[in-house]
Amino acid sequence: MAVGLALIAVGVIGSLLVYQSASETVQVVGATRSLERGHVIEENDLKALYVSPESALHFVSGTDASELVGKILAVSVSGDSPLLKNMVSASLPLGDDEALTSAAIPLGNIPAQLAANDVVRLVLTPDATIASAAPPMLFDQAVTIWAIEQAVDLNNSVVVTFRGPLRLSLAIASAGNVRISRVNQ
Repeated sequence: MAVGLALIAVGVIGSLLVYQSASETVQVVGATRSLERGHVIEENDLKALYVSPESALHFVSGTDASELVGKILAVSVSGDSPLLKNMVSASLPLGDDEALTSAAIPLGNIPAQLAANDVVRLVLTPDATIASAAPPMLFDQAVTIWAIEQAVDLNNSVVVTFRGPLRLSLAIASAGNVRISRVNQ
């Protein structure tokens, strides 16, 4: 009889522990309603959601909600969806006359420690194989570095994405080579 009571007690305690761990939740940040890409986040766009501790590792913690206010959504989200940190950006959305333009840039043509959000000027040089090519030209407007990525198949180059006017795309496409100079602005 004592053994039976002990087994029942162990079973009850085990059940309570399993129930407690299954019902434990953590607060994360979610959207109060559907929000479109490019939306600037306001306080009333955010609400607390509760998820398992394991799932919470992937989402913005409830204690970090204030850090999202004023940031821009990089993707559209549905209402009641928890938010990931990579769903938001501090950068303003592109304007109607702006574009993101990428180019493979040889490592020797970029300043050391160039980083996203640096303001740069571009020198566009002609393709050396064209005899009647135009001389090098300084693009007439400073542009911003959006991203820099080491391409797997380009050993001595990096892919640099610039944020600038639409005409920058044409200027880079017609250039044989691009050199970057960091400037203060």
